[in-house]
Amino acid sequence: MLKINKLNINWLIKIEGGENMDWEKQRLMMDWFRRADRNVKRCIEKKVEHTGVYRSQHRLLMMLGRNPNRSQSEIAEKMDISPAAVAVSLKKLEKSGYISRQCDENDNRVNSIEIMEKGKMTISVSEKYFREINEALLEGFSEEELFQFESFMRRIVQNGECYYQTLLKQEKEKGEERE
Repeated sequence: MLKINKLNINWLIKIEGGENMDWEKQRLMMDWFRRADRNVKRCIEKKVEHTGVYRSQHRLLMMLGRNPNRSQSEIAEKMDISPAAVAVSLKKLEKSGYISRQCDENDNRVNSIEIMEKGKMTISVSEKYFREINEALLEGFSEEELFQFESFMRRIVQNGECYYQTLLKQEKEKGEERE
């Protein structure tokens, strides 16, 4: 059973006696979670493969359409990817005519991004595809089940963020011990 000590955020997994079944349930749930994630990605890739734009670039274009005038670091943070990955994707999108970038007159580090007509058409198609995929994957769920699912997913994300921060803290402490 996964226990969280909220005082010092230690993550402990007890596997003894009758609790092995809890561990097996957790393993199976996380396996379903990974399988669902892979399935979503496969569906998106299959749906967009003929567009000439990769799955991540569709996400980036849609995000730019909803959030214009963002810096690359803001985009990276919002999409939970590295600024370098954003830079590479923007360069590819610009080269292919989906966006154009202009350097700020006062600060060369800042680019304004304009979505070109080709990009706007792709965003429209992407939104349609993603809506269709979402509807297909969530078909048959009641409103209450969707609400519960969202609640569970938020908790998984929060727990994951908390655990990740704990790992970073432990890594830092180990580094300080070596010095």
